[in-house]
Amino acid sequence: MKRSVVGCVLALAACGHQRPSQSGADANVPGGDAADGHDAPGGHDASGGHDAGVDGTTGHDAGVDGSVAIDASTQHDAPTGIITGGPCISGASGATAYRVRWADGGGTAYPVYEVNGLPDKTRDHTAAYGYQIGFTASFVDPFLGDGGVQLDDSDFIDIEISTAGVSSISRAMLSIYGRSYNTTASGSFNWQTFDGTGSTDTDFVSNVAPYQWYTADMTTELSPGDNGVLLRIKSGPSSDALVVNRIELCLDAQ
Repeated sequence: MKRSVVGCVLALAACGHQRPSQSGADANVPGGDAADGHDAPGGHDASGGHDAGVDGTTGHDAGVDGSVAIDASTQHDAPTGIITGGPCISGASGATAYRVRWADGGGTAYPVYEVNGLPDKTRDHTAAYGYQIGFTASFVDPFLGDGGVQLDDSDFIDIEISTAGVSSISRAMLSIYGRSYNTTASGSFNWQTFDGTGSTDTDFVSNVAPYQWYTADMTTELSPGDNGVLLRIKSGPSSDALVVNRIELCLDAQ
């Protein structure tokens, strides 16, 4: 019953997306439909794509009620276990279950799939969606930082993964790398799954460069053994605009 009710809120995006072949193509330049559009139920249009690559150095700084602002200094060793994605570059505890980066396709933001360390990789899709017809995800802020997808109150990011094969999750940490895309205010972000909702503190994400990692505890919103996880990420409740360069999910799991 809970899943069907929350499913109405999430307005699930279309599943079954196949990654286009990248043979003979630059891994960091969208080719053909690399920055393709996906129609979502309820009049949502999606902007998505596929690529490969990993960079960046990271670490961690301060903890605030389960939310952690992270800068670049050190990184944790990943524990041995069922999650095989290696250390989390955000500096969060656990191993990398999933990480995606947003790249520039001529002003359009498209996802670069960096890591899927989950046992079941059959469900692996990330896209940005908007409430307006003809929505295209915008790549912004390429000068004060690495740039990323613009996330405001009229759009959101959906990540589709599977925790099938995971028997228990002792901690799940959700991190974004970026800043508030508001010249006068810090920002924040929130998330929802079929298991519940959560959010960071108000004004948690700084609006000044350089970019930092911002991490929140979403353990109660992620269940093991679920082959249909949909994680939706939005800006707010403070500043309604963020620039998001990377998203990372770190798990302590068996």
